[in-house]
Amino acid sequence: MLHLLVVFLAIQSTVLCNSVFRRYVPHFDNGRAVTHITSSSINEASGICASRVHKNVIYTHNDSGDTHRIFAFSAENGHRLGTITIDGAHSRDWEDIACGPCAGGSGHCIYIADTGGNAGGDENTIYRIREPSHLGDQHVSLDSTLKFSWDQHDCETVMVDNHGEVYVVSKVSAGHHPKFVHLPSYAWGTGRRDYVSNGVYMTITSRSYNPVGGDISPSGHEVLIKAYGHVYYWYVPNGDYSEQLKKPPVEIPHHWEQQGESVCFEPNGSGYYTLSEGHNQPLYYFHRQGQAPITG
Repeated sequence: MLHLLVVFLAIQSTVLCNSVFRRYVPHFDNGRAVTHITSSSINEASGICASRVHKNVIYTHNDSGDTHRIFAFSAENGHRLGTITIDGAHSRDWEDIACGPCAGGSGHCIYIADTGGNAGGDENTIYRIREPSHLGDQHVSLDSTLKFSWDQHDCETVMVDNHGEVYVVSKVSAGHHPKFVHLPSYAWGTGRRDYVSNGVYMTITSRSYNPVGGDISPSGHEVLIKAYGHVYYWYVPNGDYSEQLKKPPVEIPHHWEQQGESVCFEPNGSGYYTLSEGHNQPLYYFHRQGQAPITG
C-alpha cells in the first residue's frame, strides 16, 4: 500500500510540474539603458550574444559591408574590449551571432550567420569559432563551417540551444509568416546541405520586414525573437522548438530603437539585452521579475 501511495504522489507531482510548465508566463521589467557603445568601429550592430567565458562581456558584429571580424564589448561601460578577426571566414552579409556550447559540449563557441540577402546572394553559411580565453585584438581560426540551402531568401536570426544545435529563422515581408528550421549537428563540415523541405512556419505575422534576431536561453527552455518594435517570447519545456514556435508567443518589454536588430539572454537567465544599429547606441537591459521557469 505504501508503495502504491508513493507512486501516486510521484505521478501527481509530475502532472503538477507539467501544468506549471504549460502555464509559465515570463515577467520582465520595462528595461533601462545600462550603457552606450562607445567604439566607432561598432556602427551597424546586427546581432549580439553574451559571453559564456567572460563576465559582463557581449559579442557583436556589423552588418553587410564589414570584414570577417566580430567585437567584444563591456556590458557595464560599453567599451570595446577586442576585435576578433576570423581567419578562413568570408563576410558577405553577416546578420546574427549566437553563443553556446561547442559540438558535443566540449567548451564554449561563438556562431556567426552569413545568411542575409543584402549583398546580392544567399551565402547561407554558419561559422563556428571557439570562444577566446582572453580578450583583446586577435586572430582566431575557424572551428567548423556549416553550409545550407533552403527555400527562403533572407535570414537574420541564428540561435544555438544548450546542446550546440543550430536553428535559423527567415526574414519575410509584411503579412507573411517566417520559417524556422533546425540545422543538425551532423551537417557541420560536410559541404552544403539542402533543407528546402524542412522547417515549420511560425504563427507570428511580420508587420514589416522581420524577424531580425533571436536567442535561446542557456538553459535551452526559452526563446526570444526580435522584430522591429517587438520582442517575442516562447517557453519550451521539452526542447521541441519546432512544435512550440508554431504556437503564439508572449510579447515582452522593449524600447524603441533606431534600427534594433539584436537581442540576447544574460548567461544566468536573469534578463535580456537589446541593441540597435548606429553609432553610440544604448544597450538596454530587461531584468526578470521573479524566478526563471523550473527545469528538469
